[in-house]
Amino acid sequence: MEHLTGLVHAAIDNPLDGVFPDFSIFGLEFTELWQKVLGGLWALALVFSVGYLIWGIVQMGKADDGNPNAYKQGRKAAMAAGIALGCLAGLTVIVGAILFIVGG
Repeated sequence: MEHLTGLVHAAIDNPLDGVFPDFSIFGLEFTELWQKVLGGLWALALVFSVGYLIWGIVQMGKADDGNPNAYKQGRKAAMAAGIALGCLAGLTVIVGAILFIVGG
């Protein structure tokens, strides 16, 4: 079976060998537009995650001694927002690392 796989692999060339994503084919206006739109969405996501982080911290502060579940829910929301904020802040590094590993 291994021999057959080697034959099939040798007979089929990769049609995408040497092809890379290139937005310049659509023109400079398109490139500027998608970069502005993506940058705006990224900024909105950062604002929302900061707001969610503030909300989680406020929920933690409002929790009274009689209701430990309220504190736990606020802590969970704050942690999720903190992780999201960290990922959004390092998004270029994360995407770059994924493309480097996969494109490797």
